[in-house]
Amino acid sequence: MKNKIIALCLMLSGFGLTSCEDFLEETNKSGLTGDPYYDTELGITSAVNSCYSGTRLWYGKEHPYGFSETGTDLFLRGGDNKANQISDYTVDLNGAQTNLKDYWINLYKALNACNTTIALLPSPVISDALNKQYEGEVKFLRALYLSLIAETWGDVVLATEPTSGAVRTAERSSVEEFYKVIFSDLDVAIANLEAKKSTDGRITQDVAKALKARLALTRASETNNTGLYAEAASLATDIINSGRYSLFTDYASLWDMKNSEGGTNSEVVYYVNYTNDDTMNGDYDPAAGKGNNGHLFYIMVYDKQPGMQRAINYGRPYQRFMPTLHLLDLFNETVDQRYHGSFQTVWYANMVNLQDGEVNGYPQMSLGDTSMLFLKTPATSSQLARAADRYKIFDRTTMYKADGSPLLRSQFIQLKKFMDPTRLTANQEWSSRDAFVIRLAELYLIAAEGLMNSNPAEAVNYLNTLRTTRAVPSMEDQMMITTADLNIDFILEERARELAGEQVRWYDLKRTGKLVEYVQKYNPDAKDNIKSYHMVRPIPQVQLDAVTNKEEFKQNPGYN
Repeated sequence: MKNKIIALCLMLSGFGLTSCEDFLEETNKSGLTGDPYYDTELGITSAVNSCYSGTRLWYGKEHPYGFSETGTDLFLRGGDNKANQISDYTVDLNGAQTNLKDYWINLYKALNACNTTIALLPSPVISDALNKQYEGEVKFLRALYLSLIAETWGDVVLATEPTSGAVRTAERSSVEEFYKVIFSDLDVAIANLEAKKSTDGRITQDVAKALKARLALTRASETNNTGLYAEAASLATDIINSGRYSLFTDYASLWDMKNSEGGTNSEVVYYVNYTNDDTMNGDYDPAAGKGNNGHLFYIMVYDKQPGMQRAINYGRPYQRFMPTLHLLDLFNETVDQRYHGSFQTVWYANMVNLQDGEVNGYPQMSLGDTSMLFLKTPATSSQLARAADRYKIFDRTTMYKADGSPLLRSQFIQLKKFMDPTRLTANQEWSSRDAFVIRLAELYLIAAEGLMNSNPAEAVNYLNTLRTTRAVPSMEDQMMITTADLNIDFILEERARELAGEQVRWYDLKRTGKLVEYVQKYNPDAKDNIKSYHMVRPIPQVQLDAVTNKEEFKQNPGYN
């Protein structure tokens, strides 16, 4: 079942979604009703399945990681980052930005696939039950794409009908109008779909509730709507109390490749599935790369270090993103297992046939010995003495300046959550790891934030349940907090400890109004560049060039 959706999602040519950079100039994209293929059950099923493809263009892909994790308080650009405009908010962050243009196109193509499929439903060639299920799935996906568009670009084009003929004008709709459609679509999905864990990659009621919980919290914090805070908490607790999900007591095991399939992982509510069959990992944008690529981007250059060579288990070092000191300092690793469960701090010499004395400067290093030790604190004299002649230490003072600016961008404490030692070769770029989009842990955090003002004691209960589960064994008491600790800054710190690298941070800081404040405080690369208008991204210039009503549809304020 896992491969079925992936294979059928590739059948996109029938939607005309394979060409053209400016979707406004495309001619008839919705002439499906006259195609006899869509008068068959297979045709309808393939149309529905095609709507899933846009998810594999966002989750587990390089540029969306950059959009959602860099330019925040948690990640800086690594030594081979390809989008410093995004990470540092440089002056050339504008409508000509290629990666933003590509994802504007991708999201609107995915949206058009959903709109076109919705127009085919209900279909007389499938049962009422299947019509209901398919409507729920596709409306969920439309809500997802609309939310990514609105939260990334703000008041832009709200498209809810299939593109029909050449469209050369664009009208802005408010984010509020976007959310009316988003919440309506999610309500349909919740009403139509079965309450169960997704085991085959398809959307279920649980998945729809989880996304609505996240987006209700997003809109609540953007508008200070107490009703939406309550709804977010209610939806989150529904899933928590369902009994279908459970937290891992060992955080590192959550990310083990043995648990990489979202359908069998007890914490994962919503995931985007990938497969070992690379021919089925494609989508309608070849430039995005096949499969889940998340394992590439957080890895530092280890294969030029003492006793080291590139290997499958250590990954391919793309060094796109590195952690801020702020992120590392959020963890007390003596009580919180998420530090060592999230980051790699020790490397072992793997150079074939390595013997004592062969590594210059480290005469006692042999195959299998420690090669490198990474410390987020300054190395002590005893640590340095223990390492002498044996292995290399990278500590706080060798990796960062006092203000948090990197001294090194190619060697750093790397995030290891997405690594895949099951790949066939050390240079293989794709992974079969499913991309985890919403986990049970996030629902505990949503419940806590939703209840923070109305019922702080219950909010603390949810946080303590999560934190004690993530405690180093026997350190549970030290992980407990009280209502005196509870505020939005603590919630954001806890979300960072739990969700770092999982494509949510930029959106968390944006929705809570903390983006500029946190970047100025914790991101030395971007602190002098970020402005209030960076709360939305620039509209691609190709879009602006395509419309005839240029006076009405202009660039987002602040961008050129």
